[in-house]
Amino acid sequence: MQSAKAIEIVGKKFELAKLKRLKNMAIGKVKSKDIMKAIKERRSVRAFDRSKKVSKAQIEAILEAGTLAPSARNTQPWVFYVAESAEAKAKIIECMSAHNQWAKESSALIVLMADKRNAYRAEEKRYYIDIGLCLENMLLEVVNQGLGACPCSAFDANALAEKLVLPNHLEPLVIIPIGYEASGKVLEDVRSKYGQVVERADHKIGGKRPLKECLLAWH
Repeated sequence: MQSAKAIEIVGKKFELAKLKRLKNMAIGKVKSKDIMKAIKERRSVRAFDRSKKVSKAQIEAILEAGTLAPSARNTQPWVFYVAESAEAKAKIIECMSAHNQWAKESSALIVLMADKRNAYRAEEKRYYIDIGLCLENMLLEVVNQGLGACPCSAFDANALAEKLVLPNHLEPLVIIPIGYEASGKVLEDVRSKYGQVVERADHKIGGKRPLKECLLAWH
């Protein structure tokens, strides 16, 4: 387990990098159509090209997007565990369900956790909403970075907590495999290893329910 000092140093470096990026951003100039474009392009990607590695800067941008999500009373209960090395990824993959083993092909895995000490009314699990908001921010930034991802909740949380030596106040909720989407021969190779689970017909772009089917009332 990392020492408190090491975690503090990593946190400070992340905050400095975040401030530097924010300084270089044109705040307030993002057009709504750009946001909608990312929302419409986002889809669950389960086939990755292992020959293309996601950069540290891309991962930091995805994490930063998560930290900018709203949360109850601004408690910001999210915590991230990033796994890039084969050893670190293997620990996480072992805890995932059999039908999610395609995640082995990803460039990186991010475990999104809730720090129940910082959560508002944790006994009522209200932090689930905060983590959901954080997750969607991250998935949209994945699209912005030209990458693919698919959030996974089918894993043994207790086994994962044990393998990552997590303290009791951290609850792992989502695993996000991230990478460059496979195409051509690479996609065929992934299909042959993991089957059609990597490309389900009912999960393709355009397979969403229309708004009129989701709207209960509008008075």
